[in-house]
Amino acid sequence: MRYGASPHEQGSLSFRRSLYAVADIAEGAVLEATNVRCIRPGFGLHPSHLPDVLGRRASRPIRCGEPLAWDMVL
Repeated sequence: MRYGASPHEQGSLSFRRSLYAVADIAEGAVLEATNVRCIRPGFGLHPSHLPDVLGRRASRPIRCGEPLAWDMVL
């Protein structure tokens, strides 16, 4: 069993979707469907993590257009 992208897929990873802030989010603000969306390019968290992210709070200010990472949410 293999996990992760194959060498053949590496070049197209940036064309996948991922989670991004679509509005400025203040530190401590709740992440909601109005300020987090699944868009391209694929430099943030995988879209399957959207339910895990929604309802959590921002650990730091997040700017609009910034890809989400686990260290940004509490």
